[in-house]
Amino acid sequence: MAGRTGSAVTAQRASQSAGLKLLRADLMPAMVAIFSGRFADHRILTYAEFVAGVADDLDELRDAGFALPQTAQQYVAAWIRDGILIRRPTESREETVELSRDAADAVRFVTAVEQPQSAVTSSRLSNLADLLSGLARDSDPEPTSRLDSLRAERDRLDAEIARVESGEFEPMSDIEATERLREILRLAGEVPGDFAKVADDLDRLNQGLREQIITNDGSRGSVLARVFAGVDVIEESDAGRTFAAFHRLLLDPALTDAFDEAVDAVLQRSFTQALAGSDAAFLRQFLTTLQQESAQVRQTLTSFSRSLRRFVETQEYREHKRLADALERAEQAAYAALQRLSPIKEVGRSLDLTSVPISSIGAWALHNPADLRTQTEVVEHPTTPLDIEHLRALVRLTEIDFPELQRHIAATLADTPTATAGEVLARFPATQGLASIVGMLLLATDHAIATPEHETWSWTSPSGRTKNVSAPRYVFSQVPQHWSEA
Repeated sequence: MAGRTGSAVTAQRASQSAGLKLLRADLMPAMVAIFSGRFADHRILTYAEFVAGVADDLDELRDAGFALPQTAQQYVAAWIRDGILIRRPTESREETVELSRDAADAVRFVTAVEQPQSAVTSSRLSNLADLLSGLARDSDPEPTSRLDSLRAERDRLDAEIARVESGEFEPMSDIEATERLREILRLAGEVPGDFAKVADDLDRLNQGLREQIITNDGSRGSVLARVFAGVDVIEESDAGRTFAAFHRLLLDPALTDAFDEAVDAVLQRSFTQALAGSDAAFLRQFLTTLQQESAQVRQTLTSFSRSLRRFVETQEYREHKRLADALERAEQAAYAALQRLSPIKEVGRSLDLTSVPISSIGAWALHNPADLRTQTEVVEHPTTPLDIEHLRALVRLTEIDFPELQRHIAATLADTPTATAGEVLARFPATQGLASIVGMLLLATDHAIATPEHETWSWTSPSGRTKNVSAPRYVFSQVPQHWSEA
Protein backbone atom coordinates (compact mmCIF):
# COMPACT_ATOMS: atom_id res chain seq x y z
CA MET A 1 0.00 0.00 0.00
CA ALA A 2 1.17 3.46 -0.85
CA GLY A 3 0.06 7.00 -0.22
CA ARG A 4 -2.09 8.04 2.68
CA THR A 5 -3.51 4.55 3.24
CA GLY A 6 -0.06 3.00 3.62
CA SER A 7 0.98 5.72 6.03
CA ALA A 8 -2.20 5.23 8.05
CA VAL A 9 -1.70 1.45 8.24
CA THR A 10 1.90 1.95 9.33
CA ALA A 11 0.83 4.42 12.00
CA GLN A 12 -1.89 2.03 13.15
CA ARG A 13 0.70 -0.73 13.61
CA ALA A 14 2.97 1.65 15.47
CA SER A 15 0.11 2.60 17.81
CA GLN A 16 0.23 -0.95 19.20
CA SER A 17 3.90 -0.68 20.14
CA ALA A 18 4.94 -0.74 23.77
CA GLY A 19 6.33 2.79 23.57
CA LEU A 20 3.05 4.37 22.49
CA LYS A 21 1.14 2.26 25.01
CA LEU A 22 3.35 3.78 27.69
CA LEU A 23 2.81 7.32 26.39
CA ARG A 24 -0.99 6.81 26.25
CA ALA A 25 -1.22 5.22 29.71
CA ASP A 26 -3.06 7.10 32.44
CA LEU A 27 -0.19 6.34 34.80
CA MET A 28 2.47 7.52 32.34
CA PRO A 29 4.06 10.06 34.78
CA ALA A 30 4.42 7.41 37.50
CA MET A 31 5.67 4.81 35.04
CA VAL A 32 8.32 7.14 33.60
CA ALA A 33 9.46 8.08 37.10
CA ILE A 34 9.75 4.44 38.15
CA PHE A 35 11.46 3.23 34.97
CA SER A 36 13.91 6.12 34.69
CA GLY A 37 14.91 5.67 38.33
CA ARG A 38 15.09 1.90 38.53
CA PHE A 39 16.85 1.38 35.21
CA ALA A 40 19.20 4.36 35.51
CA ASP A 41 22.25 2.35 36.60
CA HIS A 42 21.39 -1.14 35.36
CA ARG A 43 19.49 -2.10 32.23
CA ILE A 44 18.57 -5.54 33.62
CA LEU A 45 17.26 -6.19 37.13
CA THR A 46 16.15 -9.35 38.87
CA TYR A 47 12.38 -9.73 39.02
CA ALA A 48 12.22 -9.88 42.83
CA GLU A 49 14.48 -6.85 43.22
CA PHE A 50 12.46 -4.84 40.70
CA VAL A 51 9.09 -5.66 42.29
CA ALA A 52 10.40 -4.68 45.73
CA GLY A 53 11.72 -1.41 44.31
CA VAL A 54 8.43 -0.66 42.56
CA ALA A 55 6.57 -1.22 45.84
CA ASP A 56 8.77 1.42 47.51
CA ASP A 57 8.26 3.82 44.60
CA LEU A 58 4.48 3.36 44.71
CA ASP A 59 4.40 4.23 48.41
CA GLU A 60 6.35 7.41 47.73
CA LEU A 61 4.13 8.40 44.80
CA ARG A 62 0.95 7.71 46.79
CA ASP A 63 2.21 10.04 49.53
CA ALA A 64 2.67 12.68 46.81
CA GLY A 65 -0.98 12.39 45.75
CA PHE A 66 -0.86 9.95 42.83
CA ALA A 67 -3.77 7.51 42.65
CA LEU A 68 -2.18 4.07 42.47
CA PRO A 69 -4.71 1.54 43.79
CA GLN A 70 -3.05 -1.70 42.66
CA THR A 71 -0.09 -3.56 44.11
CA ALA A 72 3.41 -3.64 42.68
CA GLN A 73 2.94 -7.23 41.46
CA GLN A 74 -0.25 -6.28 39.60
CA TYR A 75 1.34 -3.28 37.89
CA VAL A 76 4.47 -5.21 36.91
CA ALA A 77 2.35 -8.06 35.51
CA ALA A 78 0.34 -5.56 33.41
CA TRP A 79 3.52 -3.92 32.09
CA ILE A 80 4.91 -7.30 31.10
CA ARG A 81 1.62 -8.21 29.41
CA ASP A 82 1.68 -4.95 27.41
CA GLY A 83 5.26 -5.55 26.28
CA ILE A 84 6.60 -2.52 28.16
CA LEU A 85 8.77 -4.79 30.29
CA ILE A 86 10.49 -7.94 29.06
CA ARG A 87 10.71 -10.83 31.50
CA ARG A 88 13.43 -13.37 30.77
CA PRO A 89 14.55 -16.57 32.52
CA THR A 90 18.22 -17.11 33.27
CA GLU A 91 20.39 -20.20 33.58
CA SER A 92 20.27 -19.82 37.38
CA ARG A 93 16.43 -20.03 37.18
CA GLU A 94 16.20 -16.45 38.45
CA GLU A 95 14.01 -14.28 36.23
CA THR A 96 15.03 -10.80 35.14
CA VAL A 97 13.14 -7.80 33.78
CA GLU A 98 14.23 -5.02 31.45
CA LEU A 99 12.63 -2.23 29.49
CA SER A 100 11.66 -3.11 25.94
CA ARG A 101 13.22 -1.18 23.08
CA ASP A 102 10.13 0.95 22.38
CA ALA A 103 9.48 1.63 26.06
CA ALA A 104 13.08 2.79 26.61
CA ASP A 105 12.73 5.19 23.65
CA ALA A 106 9.48 6.53 25.11
CA VAL A 107 11.07 7.10 28.53
CA ARG A 108 13.99 8.95 26.94
CA PHE A 109 11.55 11.05 24.91
CA VAL A 110 9.55 12.11 27.98
CA THR A 111 12.63 12.89 30.07
CA ALA A 112 14.10 14.94 27.19
CA VAL A 113 10.97 17.13 26.85
CA GLU A 114 11.94 19.14 29.92
CA GLN A 115 15.52 19.50 28.66
CA PRO A 116 15.25 20.53 25.00
CA GLN A 117 18.51 20.89 23.13
CA SER A 118 19.10 22.62 19.87
CA ALA A 119 19.84 20.24 17.02
CA VAL A 120 21.31 23.00 14.81
CA THR A 121 24.85 23.29 16.22
CA SER A 122 28.19 23.74 14.59
CA SER A 123 29.62 20.74 16.45
CA ARG A 124 26.93 18.46 15.02
CA LEU A 125 27.55 19.77 11.50
CA SER A 126 31.31 19.37 11.94
CA ASN A 127 30.83 15.83 13.25
CA LEU A 128 28.64 14.92 10.28
CA ALA A 129 31.13 16.44 7.84
CA ASP A 130 34.03 14.53 9.42
CA LEU A 131 32.13 11.25 9.33
CA LEU A 132 31.06 11.78 5.72
CA SER A 133 34.53 12.74 4.52
CA GLY A 134 36.04 9.79 6.41
CA LEU A 135 33.53 7.44 4.80
CA ALA A 136 34.28 8.80 1.35
CA ARG A 137 38.02 8.44 1.94
CA ASP A 138 37.97 4.97 3.48
CA SER A 139 35.55 3.52 0.91
CA ASP A 140 37.40 4.89 -2.14
CA PRO A 141 38.76 1.95 -4.19
CA GLU A 142 41.11 4.14 -6.26
CA PRO A 143 44.65 4.23 -4.84
CA THR A 144 45.51 7.56 -6.50
CA SER A 145 42.62 9.47 -4.91
CA ARG A 146 43.32 7.76 -1.59
CA LEU A 147 46.94 8.92 -1.76
CA ASP A 148 45.84 12.45 -2.65
CA SER A 149 43.53 12.63 0.36
CA LEU A 150 46.22 11.24 2.68
CA ARG A 151 48.79 13.73 1.39
CA ALA A 152 46.31 16.58 1.86
CA GLU A 153 45.70 15.40 5.40
CA ARG A 154 49.45 15.21 5.99
CA ASP A 155 49.97 18.76 4.66
CA ARG A 156 47.20 20.02 6.93
CA LEU A 157 48.77 18.34 9.95
CA ASP A 158 52.25 19.68 9.05
CA ALA A 159 50.84 23.20 8.83
CA GLU A 160 49.06 22.76 12.15
CA ILE A 161 52.29 21.48 13.76
CA ALA A 162 54.19 24.48 12.42
CA ARG A 163 51.63 26.93 13.85
CA VAL A 164 51.76 25.27 17.26
CA GLU A 165 55.58 25.29 17.28
CA SER A 166 55.59 28.98 16.46
CA GLY A 167 52.98 29.72 19.14
CA GLU A 168 50.40 30.89 16.63
CA PHE A 169 47.43 28.90 17.81
CA GLU A 170 44.40 29.50 20.02
CA PRO A 171 42.55 26.84 21.98
CA MET A 172 38.85 26.35 21.39
CA SER A 173 36.66 28.95 23.04
CA ASP A 174 34.59 28.01 26.08
CA ILE A 175 31.38 28.51 24.12
CA GLU A 176 32.45 26.13 21.35
CA ALA A 177 33.89 23.64 23.86
CA THR A 178 30.67 23.64 25.90
CA GLU A 179 28.63 23.11 22.74
CA ARG A 180 30.81 20.19 21.67
CA LEU A 181 30.69 18.69 25.18
CA ARG A 182 26.89 18.79 25.11
CA GLU A 183 26.91 17.02 21.77
CA ILE A 184 29.26 14.37 23.22
CA LEU A 185 26.98 13.88 26.22
CA ARG A 186 23.94 13.57 23.95
CA LEU A 187 25.61 10.93 21.80
CA ALA A 188 26.98 9.10 24.83
CA GLY A 189 23.56 9.08 26.49
CA GLU A 190 22.06 7.22 23.54
CA VAL A 191 24.65 4.43 23.52
CA PRO A 192 23.60 2.54 26.71
CA GLY A 193 19.99 2.50 25.52
CA ASP A 194 21.07 0.90 22.27
CA PHE A 195 22.01 -2.26 24.17
CA ALA A 196 18.30 -2.96 24.69
CA LYS A 197 17.88 -2.85 20.91
CA VAL A 198 20.84 -5.20 20.44
CA ALA A 199 19.36 -7.68 22.95
CA ASP A 200 15.98 -7.41 21.23
CA ASP A 201 17.59 -8.08 17.83
CA LEU A 202 19.37 -11.14 19.22
CA ASP A 203 16.10 -12.40 20.72
CA ARG A 204 14.32 -11.97 17.38
CA LEU A 205 17.21 -13.74 15.63
CA ASN A 206 17.05 -16.66 18.08
CA GLN A 207 13.30 -17.03 17.59
CA GLY A 208 13.65 -16.74 13.83
CA LEU A 209 16.32 -19.44 13.65
CA ARG A 210 14.18 -21.79 15.73
CA GLU A 211 11.23 -21.17 13.42
CA GLN A 212 13.41 -21.91 10.39
CA ILE A 213 14.53 -25.20 11.94
CA ILE A 214 10.98 -26.23 12.85
CA THR A 215 9.32 -25.20 9.58
CA ASN A 216 12.03 -26.65 7.33
CA ASP A 217 10.47 -29.14 4.92
CA GLY A 218 13.71 -30.84 3.88
CA SER A 219 15.62 -33.49 5.75
CA ARG A 220 18.09 -30.89 6.98
CA GLY A 221 17.71 -27.17 6.52
CA SER A 222 20.55 -24.72 6.12
CA VAL A 223 20.41 -23.58 9.76
CA LEU A 224 20.10 -27.15 11.01
CA ALA A 225 22.99 -28.36 8.86
CA ARG A 226 25.22 -25.50 10.03
CA VAL A 227 24.48 -26.23 13.68
CA PHE A 228 25.24 -29.93 13.18
CA ALA A 229 28.46 -28.92 11.41
CA GLY A 230 29.58 -27.09 14.56
CA VAL A 231 28.90 -23.53 13.37
CA ASP A 232 27.64 -21.08 15.98
CA VAL A 233 24.85 -19.61 13.87
CA ILE A 234 24.01 -16.75 16.25
CA GLU A 235 27.66 -15.77 16.73
CA GLU A 236 28.23 -15.85 12.95
CA SER A 237 25.14 -13.77 12.12
CA ASP A 238 25.41 -10.11 11.13
CA ALA A 239 24.12 -8.98 14.53
CA GLY A 240 26.46 -11.38 16.33
CA ARG A 241 29.56 -10.34 14.40
CA THR A 242 28.73 -6.63 14.77
CA PHE A 243 28.31 -6.93 18.51
CA ALA A 244 31.42 -9.13 18.85
CA ALA A 245 33.51 -6.47 17.11
CA PHE A 246 32.09 -3.78 19.42
CA HIS A 247 32.71 -5.96 22.48
CA ARG A 248 36.34 -6.62 21.49
CA LEU A 249 36.94 -2.92 20.87
CA LEU A 250 35.40 -2.04 24.21
CA LEU A 251 37.82 -4.40 26.00
CA ASP A 252 40.86 -2.98 24.19
CA PRO A 253 43.26 -1.65 26.89
CA ALA A 254 44.58 1.06 24.58
CA LEU A 255 41.07 2.39 23.97
CA THR A 256 40.12 2.35 27.66
CA ASP A 257 43.34 4.08 28.72
CA ALA A 258 42.97 6.75 26.04
CA PHE A 259 39.33 7.33 26.96
CA ASP A 260 40.08 7.67 30.69
CA GLU A 261 42.92 10.10 29.98
CA ALA A 262 40.66 12.17 27.71
CA VAL A 263 37.91 12.33 30.35
CA ASP A 264 40.38 13.41 33.04
CA ALA A 265 41.80 16.09 30.75
CA VAL A 266 38.37 17.46 29.72
CA LEU A 267 37.05 17.65 33.28
CA GLN A 268 40.06 19.79 34.25
CA ARG A 269 39.18 22.47 31.69
CA SER A 270 37.57 25.72 32.79
CA PHE A 271 34.45 25.32 30.64
CA THR A 272 33.44 22.19 32.62
CA GLN A 273 33.09 24.16 35.88
CA ALA A 274 29.42 24.74 35.11
CA LEU A 275 28.88 21.09 34.18
CA ALA A 276 26.28 19.32 36.31
CA GLY A 277 27.65 16.80 38.76
CA SER A 278 25.52 14.05 37.26
CA ASP A 279 26.99 14.72 33.81
CA ALA A 280 30.54 14.62 35.15
CA ALA A 281 29.82 11.33 36.95
CA PHE A 282 28.20 9.98 33.78
CA LEU A 283 31.35 10.73 31.78
CA ARG A 284 33.62 9.10 34.36
CA GLN A 285 31.44 5.98 34.60
CA PHE A 286 30.56 5.85 30.90
CA LEU A 287 33.14 3.25 29.91
CA THR A 288 32.35 1.09 32.95
CA THR A 289 28.64 1.28 32.14
CA LEU A 290 29.30 0.25 28.55
CA GLN A 291 31.43 -2.68 29.69
CA GLN A 292 28.72 -3.85 32.11
CA GLU A 293 25.97 -3.56 29.50
CA SER A 294 28.15 -5.23 26.90
CA ALA A 295 28.89 -8.10 29.28
CA GLN A 296 25.15 -8.60 29.88
CA VAL A 297 24.43 -8.66 26.15
CA ARG A 298 27.37 -10.99 25.65
CA GLN A 299 25.94 -13.33 28.27
CA THR A 300 22.56 -13.20 26.51
CA LEU A 301 24.19 -13.98 23.17
CA THR A 302 26.09 -16.90 24.66
CA SER A 303 22.92 -18.19 26.32
CA PHE A 304 21.02 -18.03 23.02
CA SER A 305 23.85 -19.85 21.22
CA ARG A 306 23.98 -22.65 23.79
CA SER A 307 20.19 -22.91 23.87
CA LEU A 308 19.98 -23.18 20.08
CA ARG A 309 22.70 -25.84 19.95
CA ARG A 310 21.02 -27.78 22.77
CA PHE A 311 17.69 -27.43 20.92
CA VAL A 312 19.24 -29.16 17.91
CA GLU A 313 21.60 -31.68 19.53
CA THR A 314 18.96 -33.06 21.92
CA GLN A 315 16.58 -33.60 18.99
CA GLU A 316 14.10 -31.34 20.77
CA TYR A 317 13.35 -29.66 17.46
CA ARG A 318 11.78 -32.89 16.20
CA GLU A 319 9.06 -32.69 18.85
CA HIS A 320 8.38 -29.05 17.95
CA LYS A 321 8.33 -29.95 14.28
CA ARG A 322 5.81 -32.73 14.88
CA LEU A 323 3.64 -30.32 16.85
CA ALA A 324 3.90 -27.69 14.09
CA ASP A 325 2.94 -30.29 11.47
CA ALA A 326 -0.04 -31.41 13.55
CA LEU A 327 -1.22 -27.81 13.95
CA GLU A 328 -0.82 -27.20 10.22
CA ARG A 329 -2.84 -30.34 9.38
CA ALA A 330 -5.54 -29.25 11.81
CA GLU A 331 -5.71 -25.81 10.20
CA GLN A 332 -5.93 -27.33 6.72
CA ALA A 333 -8.70 -29.66 7.87
CA ALA A 334 -10.57 -26.73 9.40
CA TYR A 335 -10.23 -24.68 6.20
CA ALA A 336 -11.48 -27.64 4.16
CA ALA A 337 -14.43 -28.11 6.50
CA LEU A 338 -15.37 -24.45 6.18
CA GLN A 339 -15.93 -24.99 2.46
CA ARG A 340 -18.74 -27.47 3.25
CA LEU A 341 -20.00 -26.65 6.72
CA SER A 342 -21.30 -23.53 8.36
CA PRO A 343 -19.36 -22.34 11.43
CA ILE A 344 -22.52 -22.76 13.53
CA LYS A 345 -23.43 -26.24 12.29
CA GLU A 346 -23.32 -28.99 14.93
CA VAL A 347 -20.72 -31.64 14.13
CA GLY A 348 -21.40 -34.02 17.02
CA ARG A 349 -18.26 -33.12 18.95
CA SER A 350 -17.88 -31.06 22.10
CA LEU A 351 -14.87 -29.16 23.33
CA ASP A 352 -14.73 -27.88 26.89
CA LEU A 353 -13.18 -24.43 27.05
CA THR A 354 -12.58 -22.04 29.89
CA SER A 355 -15.27 -19.38 29.83
CA VAL A 356 -17.03 -16.76 31.88
CA PRO A 357 -20.74 -17.33 32.67
CA ILE A 358 -22.86 -14.71 30.94
CA SER A 359 -26.28 -13.67 32.23
CA SER A 360 -28.53 -10.64 32.03
CA ILE A 361 -28.55 -7.97 34.70
CA GLY A 362 -32.16 -8.86 35.46
CA ALA A 363 -31.06 -12.29 36.59
CA TRP A 364 -28.73 -10.88 39.18
CA ALA A 365 -29.77 -10.88 42.84
CA LEU A 366 -28.54 -8.64 45.62
CA HIS A 367 -26.31 -10.26 48.17
CA ASN A 368 -28.03 -10.72 51.52
CA PRO A 369 -25.53 -11.24 54.36
CA ALA A 370 -28.32 -12.73 56.47
CA ASP A 371 -28.38 -15.75 54.17
CA LEU A 372 -25.02 -16.78 55.52
CA ARG A 373 -25.98 -16.65 59.18
CA THR A 374 -26.04 -19.96 61.00
CA GLN A 375 -29.47 -21.01 62.23
CA THR A 376 -28.28 -23.60 64.73
CA GLU A 377 -26.61 -22.87 68.00
CA VAL A 378 -22.84 -23.05 67.97
CA VAL A 379 -21.64 -25.80 70.28
CA GLU A 380 -18.40 -25.15 72.08
CA HIS A 381 -16.21 -28.19 72.60
CA PRO A 382 -13.73 -27.95 75.47
CA THR A 383 -10.10 -28.52 74.63
CA THR A 384 -8.48 -31.69 75.89
CA PRO A 385 -5.19 -31.67 77.82
CA LEU A 386 -2.03 -32.23 75.81
CA ASP A 387 -0.98 -35.91 75.78
CA ILE A 388 2.68 -36.26 74.85
CA GLU A 389 2.38 -40.01 74.38
CA HIS A 390 -0.54 -39.56 71.99
CA LEU A 391 1.52 -37.04 69.98
CA ARG A 392 4.42 -39.48 69.82
CA ALA A 393 2.09 -42.19 68.55
CA LEU A 394 0.85 -39.84 65.81
CA VAL A 395 4.42 -38.99 64.80
CA ARG A 396 5.31 -42.70 64.60
CA LEU A 397 2.50 -43.18 62.08
CA THR A 398 4.22 -40.87 59.58
CA GLU A 399 7.92 -40.96 60.44
CA ILE A 400 10.53 -43.64 61.10
CA ASP A 401 11.54 -43.85 64.75
CA PHE A 402 15.31 -43.73 64.25
CA PRO A 403 16.13 -43.12 67.93
CA GLU A 404 14.38 -46.41 68.83
CA LEU A 405 16.39 -48.35 66.22
CA GLN A 406 19.61 -46.71 67.38
CA ARG A 407 18.89 -47.76 71.00
CA HIS A 408 18.21 -51.34 69.88
CA ILE A 409 21.51 -51.52 67.95
CA ALA A 410 23.47 -50.02 70.87
CA ALA A 411 21.83 -52.41 73.36
CA THR A 412 22.72 -55.41 71.19
CA LEU A 413 26.38 -54.30 70.85
CA ALA A 414 26.56 -53.82 74.62
CA ASP A 415 26.19 -57.61 75.00
CA THR A 416 28.16 -58.82 71.95
CA PRO A 417 31.20 -57.35 70.13
CA THR A 418 29.46 -57.50 66.76
CA ALA A 419 25.93 -58.00 65.57
CA THR A 420 24.19 -58.14 62.22
CA ALA A 421 21.09 -56.15 61.36
CA GLY A 422 19.11 -59.41 61.28
CA GLU A 423 20.24 -60.27 64.81
CA VAL A 424 19.16 -56.85 66.07
CA LEU A 425 15.72 -57.31 64.47
CA ALA A 426 15.46 -60.81 65.93
CA ARG A 427 16.16 -59.48 69.41
CA PHE A 428 14.08 -56.31 69.05
CA PRO A 429 11.17 -56.88 66.63
CA ALA A 430 10.24 -54.11 64.16
CA THR A 431 7.62 -52.13 66.08
CA GLN A 432 6.78 -50.00 63.04
CA GLY A 433 6.64 -52.85 60.58
CA LEU A 434 8.08 -52.07 57.18
CA ALA A 435 9.06 -48.57 58.32
CA SER A 436 11.43 -50.09 60.88
CA ILE A 437 12.93 -52.32 58.18
CA VAL A 438 13.58 -49.28 55.96
CA GLY A 439 15.09 -47.37 58.87
CA MET A 440 17.36 -50.31 59.75
CA LEU A 441 18.56 -50.49 56.14
CA LEU A 442 19.40 -46.77 56.14
CA LEU A 443 21.33 -47.00 59.41
CA ALA A 444 23.15 -50.14 58.27
CA THR A 445 24.16 -48.52 54.99
CA ASP A 446 25.78 -45.60 56.85
CA HIS A 447 27.22 -47.29 59.96
CA ALA A 448 27.68 -51.01 59.25
CA ILE A 449 29.97 -53.10 57.08
CA ALA A 450 28.32 -54.89 54.16
CA THR A 451 29.35 -58.52 53.51
CA PRO A 452 28.69 -60.70 50.44
CA GLU A 453 26.32 -62.97 52.37
CA HIS A 454 22.58 -62.44 52.81
CA GLU A 455 20.24 -62.90 55.75
CA THR A 456 16.51 -62.81 56.36
CA TRP A 457 14.80 -59.84 58.01
CA SER A 458 11.31 -60.37 59.42
CA TRP A 459 8.51 -58.08 60.56
CA THR A 460 4.81 -58.25 61.32
CA SER A 461 2.37 -56.42 59.01
CA PRO A 462 -0.60 -54.42 60.40
CA SER A 463 -2.84 -57.37 59.51
CA GLY A 464 -0.81 -59.65 61.81
CA ARG A 465 0.97 -61.62 59.08
CA THR A 466 4.69 -62.30 59.32
CA LYS A 467 6.69 -61.11 56.30
CA ASN A 468 10.30 -61.81 55.34
CA VAL A 469 12.82 -60.21 53.02
CA SER A 470 16.31 -61.31 51.96
CA ALA A 471 18.73 -58.45 52.63
CA PRO A 472 22.50 -58.04 52.51
CA ARG A 473 24.30 -59.05 55.69
CA TYR A 474 25.37 -55.85 57.48
CA VAL A 475 27.65 -56.18 60.53
CA PHE A 476 27.62 -53.53 63.27
CA SER A 477 30.81 -53.33 65.32
CA GLN A 478 30.90 -49.75 66.58
CA VAL A 479 28.19 -47.07 66.74
CA PRO A 480 28.14 -43.44 67.94
CA GLN A 481 28.05 -42.90 71.68
CA HIS A 482 24.80 -40.91 71.58
CA TRP A 483 22.91 -43.94 70.23
CA SER A 484 22.83 -45.53 73.65
CA GLU A 485 21.51 -42.24 75.06
CA ALA A 486 18.82 -41.78 72.40
